[in-house]
Amino acid sequence: MKGFSAVTPVFRSLLVLTLGVPLAPLAAQSAAPAASAPPASAAALYQFSLAKLLAVEGSLSEALAAYDEAERLAPRSAYVRLEHAQLLARVAQFTRSTTARQELLEKAAGTVSEAQRLAPANLDVLRAVGAIYLDLSAQEPAPAGAAATAQRALEAVRSRDPADSSSALTLGQLYLDQKKPDKAAEVLRDLVSRVPQQRMAYALLVEALLRAGKPKEAESTLQDILRIDPGSLEARLTLTDLLSQRGDHKAALGMLGGAPEEARDEPRLRRKIAWETYLSGDLEGALGAAERILASGAAGGADGDSMRLLKGLILSAQGRTEESIALLDAARQADPANVALAVTVARLFQRSGQTDRAADLLGKLADSLARDNKTKEEREVRLELGQIWLAAKDWDRVGEAVAPLLTVDDEALRGQALLLQADALTAAKRYDEALALLDRQGGKPAAGVETRRAEILLRAGREAEGRKKLEDLAAGGDSAATLAAAQSFQHVERFADSIPLLERLVARQTDSVVGHYLLGAAYERTGERTRAVAELRRVLQIDPDFHAALNYLGYTFAEARENLDEALSLVQKAVALEPDNGAYVDSLGWTYYQLGRHEQARSYLERAARLEPADATLQEHLGDVYVALGQNDRAREAYRRALELGEDHAEAEKVRRKLASLGDSTAKPQP
Repeated sequence: MKGFSAVTPVFRSLLVLTLGVPLAPLAAQSAAPAASAPPASAAALYQFSLAKLLAVEGSLSEALAAYDEAERLAPRSAYVRLEHAQLLARVAQFTRSTTARQELLEKAAGTVSEAQRLAPANLDVLRAVGAIYLDLSAQEPAPAGAAATAQRALEAVRSRDPADSSSALTLGQLYLDQKKPDKAAEVLRDLVSRVPQQRMAYALLVEALLRAGKPKEAESTLQDILRIDPGSLEARLTLTDLLSQRGDHKAALGMLGGAPEEARDEPRLRRKIAWETYLSGDLEGALGAAERILASGAAGGADGDSMRLLKGLILSAQGRTEESIALLDAARQADPANVALAVTVARLFQRSGQTDRAADLLGKLADSLARDNKTKEEREVRLELGQIWLAAKDWDRVGEAVAPLLTVDDEALRGQALLLQADALTAAKRYDEALALLDRQGGKPAAGVETRRAEILLRAGREAEGRKKLEDLAAGGDSAATLAAAQSFQHVERFADSIPLLERLVARQTDSVVGHYLLGAAYERTGERTRAVAELRRVLQIDPDFHAALNYLGYTFAEARENLDEALSLVQKAVALEPDNGAYVDSLGWTYYQLGRHEQARSYLERAARLEPADATLQEHLGDVYVALGQNDRAREAYRRALELGEDHAEAEKVRRKLASLGDSTAKPQP
């Protein structure tokens, strides 16, 4: 058989059926109208058909040679070039040599570009241009303009055939790779509106929306995925993460609970339920979930580490510090590069009174990070070390810890270190040294430095200077400066002075959560309780999850023994949002006490005392509960502890009277 003319009509038909492509369109695919295109020669048809048969048989070199010959014989056939380019691209995929792969892809690109010149509107050609140039753009080094060529071709396909899922998905991924998530979302949003069952498009759309900073729309898209496929675990877990990130842990738990029955034992789902139960404030439920997973033996490796970490955090939030340390310190030793875990363990050491151990851990970690050139993490750890020494009232060691940070190029970190050392000097009543330290920073002082300087002046008895500095700072009209000045007045217990500043601020910014909160606190501290309640309610109208306001308002009601059911609801929510905040747990225990539910009060107040062992008011509350329970020996112990910790004379006298009423002759009221 020397030419295609020798092929019988039957064999010709068999070729068409075997190859799955009609032979006639070879000429019709050209740029010219089909009617005026010259017919392909029989020899060209033969070489084209031979190339396809050889490719099917795996004789790729011979197939490529046949395509070359078909192109020579039919130079205006776009279809020959299309098939040729696609084979070149397929061969390139399996070529190990980087150089050979690059050469094959470049030849494929040139060939398909010629096909596009001949048939610029042909969708098959445009799809091939997009695919081949996209492969070429992934090479190192990528030829200039390869990605742009792929993009133009795929956009052309999209404009002609918007329901082409494959091309739209590729285009969306291309835009994501180019860090254009908004463009990717536009393409994918359009695709899912036309092909609503396209799961891959939905998944890619979620990724695009998250990268574009549109979590709400991503949530809606994930809900669409779950309507299409309720069993999609990935969609359910991703949506749970989004709900959790915005603090709606109850909704996150509801989402997890909606998983189909067959998915309930999936390890990732069970772990996520345990974490979200903890984050929603249900410590007992979370602890039970974590322990069941650990006991099942299904949580090995990283999964087991996750559950042990969770259990340690729950024990910490319950005030079971020693048990928490045992778990978390073991986890830290197994993962010494985990800075966040090390800092958590150091704080637990501090809470348990092991300040030297906490400082030693952080000091060694900072040195290790410095050796590994992890500068940012090292500096953050040194700042944490300074905080540890500040809490321990070891003023000189605060300075030693932060001294390396006072000359760093990170202005924000340098400012934090400066203020931390100034706080230590101020607490030691070394006011002149603190002021001199702030003066040494040079340049225009930041607002935070200026407000701290004013606080030091006020504490040092230089009333006129400190007050003028804060009033001048607030007089500029800048909201942030006004807020900082008001906070400084409150830091030095001058709540009345903060009120005019805050009233002006919230008049300008009616939705300032912090402004309304500080104003509410100032009203409460100056005896204007009705106005305080109104401001705190305003805060919760703006942000229902502002836990400081939830706690403050709830505690205010509990102290006054009014609205106790509402008080309980408020502080319960605050504790759910911040389960290891000892002050909030104290408020919850005190509210139970005021409700007459003394056993529950004892449980929460003992937990609060473990979380905040140096809080005098908390110890007094605990003593009151022990008295109510008839446990006078424990009450005397708590009251004595409150006296050791308390510095307020009026409060101390109140505690002495309580001790005296219990027959403690060693704590008579002072004259």
